Amino acid sequence: MEVISRHRAPASSSSLCLLFLTFLLSVSMAAATEKSPMQLNKAQENIMRDILGLVSSAMDSSLTKSWNTSSNPCEWSGVHCTSAASSSFVTRLSLPGYGLSNATILASICLLDTLHSLNLSRNSFTDLPSQFSPCPMKAELQVLDLSYNRLSSHLGNFSGFHELEVLDLSFNSLNDNISTQLNYLPKLRSLNLSSNGFEGPIPTSMVTSLEELVFSGNNFSGRIPMGLFRYGNITLLDLSQNNLVDDVPDGFLSFPKLRILLLSENNLTGKIPQSLLNVTTLFRFASNENKLSGSIPQGITKNIRMLDLSYNMLNGEMPSDLLSPDSLETIDLTANRLEGLIPGNFSRSLYHLRLGCNLLSGSIPESIGNAIRLAYLELDDNQLSGPIPSQLGKCNNMVLMDLSTNKLQGVVPDELRNLQQLEVIKLQTNNFSGYIPRIFSGMTNMEVLNLSANSFSGEIPSTLVLLSKLCYLDLHGNNFSGVIPPSISSLQFLSTLDLGNNQLTGTIPTMPTKIGALILSHNHLQGSIPSSIGALSNLLLLDLSDNHLSGQVPSSFANLKGLIYLSLCYNQLSGPMPELPRGVKVDVSGNPGLTICTEDSDSQYNMASTEDDFRSTTWVATVSFVVGFIISFYWAGIRKYCY
Repeated sequence: MEVISRHRAPASSSSLCLLFLTFLLSVSMAAATEKSPMQLNKAQENIMRDILGLVSSAMDSSLTKSWNTSSNPCEWSGVHCTSAASSSFVTRLSLPGYGLSNATILASICLLDTLHSLNLSRNSFTDLPSQFSPCPMKAELQVLDLSYNRLSSHLGNFSGFHELEVLDLSFNSLNDNISTQLNYLPKLRSLNLSSNGFEGPIPTSMVTSLEELVFSGNNFSGRIPMGLFRYGNITLLDLSQNNLVDDVPDGFLSFPKLRILLLSENNLTGKIPQSLLNVTTLFRFASNENKLSGSIPQGITKNIRMLDLSYNMLNGEMPSDLLSPDSLETIDLTANRLEGLIPGNFSRSLYHLRLGCNLLSGSIPESIGNAIRLAYLELDDNQLSGPIPSQLGKCNNMVLMDLSTNKLQGVVPDELRNLQQLEVIKLQTNNFSGYIPRIFSGMTNMEVLNLSANSFSGEIPSTLVLLSKLCYLDLHGNNFSGVIPPSISSLQFLSTLDLGNNQLTGTIPTMPTKIGALILSHNHLQGSIPSSIGALSNLLLLDLSDNHLSGQVPSSFANLKGLIYLSLCYNQLSGPMPELPRGVKVDVSGNPGLTICTEDSDSQYNMASTEDDFRSTTWVATVSFVVGFIISFYWAGIRKYCY
């Protein structure tokens, strides 16, 4: 048979068509003979009609189109039935986000004694536990989801739910201590009480069947109890965002199945528990925003694929094997006190590397090019030196690269032209030199480009206009010369442009319409201020100080309703100063020909009387806040891709 089949002649096109038509016919016949769901037994049908009557006024009509008295309730959206003998029974009821708030509906739902799963999440219930007695539903219910409601007061009594395996009460306003309420759930596997107001110690009087325990976002306090380690089936433990204190107990070998451990945003101290290194199932560990100290133990990433120890007080050098395990995906050690060199062995699966705000020194290892999946690289605020390694060009999945505030030098290597996916590149506050590389113009996904506080020179290339998605461009504090490219007006998404402290000449071109912060100070710009600036409705901050601008301040500035900061000082402006919106802080000092109307205490804007007044600590902070707000608002949008 095998020999024959190997040498069988190819089927003709007609026979293949016949085979295909036969298949389609069989499918259509099967569909035609498929039966609609069996009718509910009479008792449950009456219960479902009662539920329909109770909630029809509250439910979103778009969600309940199929809910009507003439159809089989098993065909209603959110209702799932299981057939048995000659009728069906409701086994799952899912009504998330239906606008329900009247808890009396639960009295009817409780009569569905065959219900296995009930989802009432994203509604507006305020008090449900008192409705659970009497309740035949308890006998069979396995999944109960009441998350994202408005439940308040204490946890309540869950006795009688002998089959319940999953309980989700997250994102409510439940409070008080938890003592023995969870003893009544003998088969509970997953418990989520996150984002409530529970307080007191972490409860330890629970059933040993627990596998997932989520207590994050509450007010639990005290130490992590040793009694927690007797739950040997735990695979997920989340105690983050509480008020836990003291050292983390070194007893994690009691969790042989643990996969995810989250201890972030507490007040935990001490060293990283050594036992974590031997939990072979653990693939994610986060204990960021605590007060952990000491060194990072050798071998911690042997099993862990996702490690976050950022914002602690860890010190010493990073272990040589930290970045090398084949399965390592993300590591975040931001804002610690780590020093020494960046380890030179990189995993090919490494996706996200954050080592910013430490005391790292030496050069960026050339072997970083081996991390070919690397998409997010943050080495900012260290003491790194030397050039950008050309091997970074091998990381062509890179989306974000932040090398700012180091001692890096040299030119930007041409090999970075391969990073076509880059959206954010931050090289500010280093010692880079040379021209702006034309390779940037090919990175058409670029949204943030910051080359400020370096020694770049030459002209600003007009090809930057090819970066059509650019939102933030900061080139201040370099040695750029020549004119501002007129084509910059076509960058329709540009919200922040800082070209201050350079050697730019020529006139101010038309600016993009969405600009919110425009800083061109300390250059050699000439000519008049374009009246088109008065049409920039999003403008919050405008600094044209220390140039050679002349002529009158455009009357169109009166249209800048959102403006809060304006500096025109030390130019050659003349004529009357136009009336500006109320509350604008203005400095026009150093313009002898400019006529300023005397204003009383109810002035339309606050005129700085002296340069010292304008440059006072308070107003420098105000300006910094405005610019920082624009940057941070945008940066928050960028960072969403990291998580």
